[in-house]
Amino acid sequence: MSVTAVTAPAATRRGRPGEPLFVNVIRSEWVKIRTVGGTAWCLLALTALAVGVAALVALKEQTQGRRSIQVLVSMSHLGLSFGQLAVVVLAATAMGSEYGTGTIRTSLTAVPRRARWLMAKALVVGALALVTGVLLSLISFAVVYAYAPAVSGTFADPQVVRALLGFGLYLGMLAVLSLAVTTIVRGTAGGVIVMFVLIFVVPLIVSGSPVSRMERFLPVGMTPPNAGLAITQVGPMLGGLPPWGGFAVLCTWTAAAMGAALCLLGRRDA
Repeated sequence: MSVTAVTAPAATRRGRPGEPLFVNVIRSEWVKIRTVGGTAWCLLALTALAVGVAALVALKEQTQGRRSIQVLVSMSHLGLSFGQLAVVVLAATAMGSEYGTGTIRTSLTAVPRRARWLMAKALVVGALALVTGVLLSLISFAVVYAYAPAVSGTFADPQVVRALLGFGLYLGMLAVLSLAVTTIVRGTAGGVIVMFVLIFVVPLIVSGSPVSRMERFLPVGMTPPNAGLAITQVGPMLGGLPPWGGFAVLCTWTAAAMGAALCLLGRRDA
């Protein structure tokens, strides 16, 4: 009786017998994403676009007059807006390579509870995109700010801090959304195509249609007023949602996509 009382809680903490701890699943997924060949190239492409465009903007700013801090933040994010496709490719490759190489069967054999495996992969991919996005957002802004002749406003403004960190949150959610879409379509190419259409094509179609007001509820895009980018704006987004309201909409889209991915992953054969 005493043995049962001691071992039962331990078994509950560790999950099912023979199944790895969640932290070990996360470590495994971290090793995987580091060894996928496309990861480094995607991060390099994102860095080159973010910092390269910021440098070009900084050169132009040397000839300009006084600028508001709000304008500088928006201009420093131009490279990240173009580079978000690299995050899509990174996330799609992280999942698509499982299907392409057939290693998904090994992964699901090692982690029978498929939801735990998918959540671990989403956590790793999202965290990588978030941290990279925050660092590049701060670096890009620093480059533009350093070369601005005169600036009105301070970077210590809470709204400025939120906007700078917000691009990391946006890219983190974008990565998880891309991972979920790739899981649904079961292929890297399919995941990239769907996300490309969602980012670049759908906003253009909606903005020129009678339902243009619905554009602010789209999760992602290149320019405002889609919901995801609201958190990257210093002030209110023209025609869009408030910062945290927009981010909540992006999270809702992502949660719905993850729910569909989890459902299909549980029902389909690997």
